[in-house]
Amino acid sequence: EGTGERPAGDLLAGVARIDITPPMPADCMGFVRRSEPATGVLAPLTATALVIEDAEGNRAVIIAMDLVALGNMQADRIRGMVANAVNTSTDAVFLNYSHTHAGPHVTEGSLRKLGGTMRTIFEKERLYIESLSYELVGVASLAARDLIPVRLAAGSINVPGISVNRRERTADGRTILGWNPDGALDDELIVLELETASGDMLAMVANFACHPVVLGGENPNVGPDYPGALRARVEANLGGLCLFLAGAGGNVLPLEGFHEDAGPEVVFGERLGYAALHVAAQLSPYTTHVERLDYGSVTPISLYRRVLDNPQQPQRISWGAVRADLPLKPLPTLEEVEKLLEEYETTLQNAVDAGRPQPELNPLDYHVQWAENSVARLQSGEEIETTVSAYVQAIRIGDVAIVGLPGEPFNEIGRAVKDGSAAPFTLFAGYSNGYIGYFPTAAEYPYGGYEPSYSHHNTELLEQIAPESEEILVRSCIEAIAEAFSKN
Repeated sequence: EGTGERPAGDLLAGVARIDITPPMPADCMGFVRRSEPATGVLAPLTATALVIEDAEGNRAVIIAMDLVALGNMQADRIRGMVANAVNTSTDAVFLNYSHTHAGPHVTEGSLRKLGGTMRTIFEKERLYIESLSYELVGVASLAARDLIPVRLAAGSINVPGISVNRRERTADGRTILGWNPDGALDDELIVLELETASGDMLAMVANFACHPVVLGGENPNVGPDYPGALRARVEANLGGLCLFLAGAGGNVLPLEGFHEDAGPEVVFGERLGYAALHVAAQLSPYTTHVERLDYGSVTPISLYRRVLDNPQQPQRISWGAVRADLPLKPLPTLEEVEKLLEEYETTLQNAVDAGRPQPELNPLDYHVQWAENSVARLQSGEEIETTVSAYVQAIRIGDVAIVGLPGEPFNEIGRAVKDGSAAPFTLFAGYSNGYIGYFPTAAEYPYGGYEPSYSHHNTELLEQIAPESEEILVRSCIEAIAEAFSKN
């Protein structure tokens, strides 16, 4: 592992990328109705690691990957393995999964297999999941091998017209996934750029909040969806490597999503990529001042030149973490779940008897599996959790904070954290480290629908988190950021 010489105040950084595409064919996660495995690869699934070190040797690791989710204990184990490999704290290792729904099942424990043959984990899937931990350690080790001096700059731009609040209200009083023009929507694209001494881009971190579902369940291929096209556009123009961090996209969809044929995901991603390039063109990691020069000709002329200020103020790397206990809604009784199971089983059997195709049976079996597991847990006499622990993490890089939650926060939560952050610039990332489930706002619970009512059927939880979790999550994020910025 090499460490380069740096000018005063500069950071050291390294970046690396590996291919984590599963062997074909592969069951994909995210679309429960998708019963057939993927047979092709639109674009490789990748994991990209960024390692950053300050003058005091404090080191942070950010790994962005094209996967739908990681399990909670799985993520904790990976962070520990990576921290040991690159000599840093476990709390300094930040994992973010893009949440592409055209990616394989990789989670351990907390998130069930959703799609394909939902009741079967194949041996090659088990081996792929087992190998993933070591692959992520490997890419972090590659990034840490040759660190070079860098300076950073951050900026943002709003990208309107491509994403929507998906909590659509229907005429009959329901809330479905669609488009709510009156719903909150944070369409800010935030860019963090790390530039070498020669002025080249080593790495960019791009942060945007929208489900990567431009491609739908009928697409027969694995792929990174729009984040892949975003990264490709940035890298083609600037060089280096681009990391995509998924934002607070729990209630955000592409305006035009769920396409069967490939192509629209590239249009969406390139729109974001060009926006990121626009921001990068206006960024400079160096502070300057303007000097006046006299220039004589037929008439006196004043010339003005920007002059670099050196040395740069010391850039700190630090981190903070909070374990937030989120209450669940009141748990159902055994009798209530048994009744639900009977209803779910009857609906599924009627569909089977009617000869309905597997894409219609999978969503019905999705509820049956959750109810079967819940009945078994309630009958076992085991202590059933009434709260769930959320690992909330913040990484400080100079004046920039990157803060993450283990699940799918609604847009408003991300906006509240950014507004309340102690950092001059804050990248908010859902889909970080493990996975608990959806994090709706308290105001959305009365409207019902998927996220506040039954999205916990994705997991082993008996109930969804309670409305008061919103305030706990926002407060915990702000506390984690404050802890990171309190370390000098």
